[in-house]
Amino acid sequence: MPIKLLVVGHANTGKTSLIRTLLRRHDFGEIADQAGTTRHVESVAITLENQQIMQLTDTPGFEDSIGLWQLRQQPPFFSHTGSDWLTMFCQSDYAHGEFEQEAKILTQLTQTDIILYVIDVRQAPLGKYLNELDILASANKPIVPILNFSASATPHTSMWREILAERHLHTLVKYDSVAFYFEDEKRLYQSIQSLMPEDYDLLERFIQVRQQAAKLRFQSAIAQLAQLLINAASYRLLADQYPPNAQQQTNFEQVIQGLEHSFLERLLGLYEFRSDDVQLSHLDIQNAQWQQDLFAKDTLQEWGLETSSGALTGAAIGAGIDVMSAGLSLGTATGIGSLLGAGWQTGKHYKDTIKSKLTKRHYLCLDDATLGLLALRGLQTIAHLHQRGHATQQAFQVNEGNAKDSSSNKDTIKPLLNDFQKARQHPQWYQADNPLQAPLESSLQQIVTNKLTP
Repeated sequence: MPIKLLVVGHANTGKTSLIRTLLRRHDFGEIADQAGTTRHVESVAITLENQQIMQLTDTPGFEDSIGLWQLRQQPPFFSHTGSDWLTMFCQSDYAHGEFEQEAKILTQLTQTDIILYVIDVRQAPLGKYLNELDILASANKPIVPILNFSASATPHTSMWREILAERHLHTLVKYDSVAFYFEDEKRLYQSIQSLMPEDYDLLERFIQVRQQAAKLRFQSAIAQLAQLLINAASYRLLADQYPPNAQQQTNFEQVIQGLEHSFLERLLGLYEFRSDDVQLSHLDIQNAQWQQDLFAKDTLQEWGLETSSGALTGAAIGAGIDVMSAGLSLGTATGIGSLLGAGWQTGKHYKDTIKSKLTKRHYLCLDDATLGLLALRGLQTIAHLHQRGHATQQAFQVNEGNAKDSSSNKDTIKPLLNDFQKARQHPQWYQADNPLQAPLESSLQQIVTNKLTP
């Protein structure tokens, strides 16, 4: 049998929001910034390996707990205790009249294992909340207070702790259904473990699965970002002039923006959020004229040369070597001539580079500043989604200002620029079908992923 958890609290304290976050679903129940949004009882299961291990029951909020507690002190209810008065009340006319919403809560009290009492910690512990605790205590069921919206400091937290301690409720959980932290959720499940020792091992397994899922989700998000950056860095657009004309500039920008939007769509799917939960501001794209670094270490190795090589041997590239050298600077022409030891197949790999120099045509690529900003925006989005509760209603705005405010992200990105420059030298990496088959690309992905993973 699943553990039955009854989620109760005053109206508009975030009960449905809590359940959404626990479920990782944004479509459960109805959420609005007004009291009394939930008007009926709704249950949903939390599963582990297709087994129902917990049942969460959402309830309407208390609307007149003061009036209900006063009624509790009057005949015929005052002479009954525990579930007896609950049953009597639910069968009375009051349950179908002025206390109809409260009756929906009290009816569930006798059927639950644990009561999760949701508190909006931004509110002071007023009398109506204390009456709610007194009413719930009469059910003789364990109560776990949840201090919701606790991500931001509030002076009411200590007051709530004192009030709850007076009622011997020492096992409370700080939570925030909007700004999500897995450690808070973990403590909630550990509290349930302590109250349901017969289900301890099952809940421990569940905690481990949730923790591993969060870790894998984060690692996958980082891998997606690494792929975005490699694609953006290795993309080139052939232009017949530099600076490019307006159409060429537009074409270039559309490709880069398309890469970022595709990345965002995959990220939202990974974290199970809606497409409108994150909004991208305009990315100011700057392009730089691309040129192959013919003498970079990686380039030489692909040509079959070692930087320490003296005499070069092997088949010449071909009779066209003099033509290809024409129009280049003396230093570059001398370097081309020294590559006679490389095979013709390897030479063809760089034909675009040499051709662009000879024909005065240009390849456009993304500059370092825009690549860095693209990386910052990606990190900013991952960090937000990793701690975004599924009850959040406000869309997250990805913009340059917020990204630039993070000095730690800047420090992370700065050493990556050398890796991005390497990616520019390998246009074959752009949207490769299976990039991990290319050893150098695989190494670069691992470097980027390792550097971005905390």
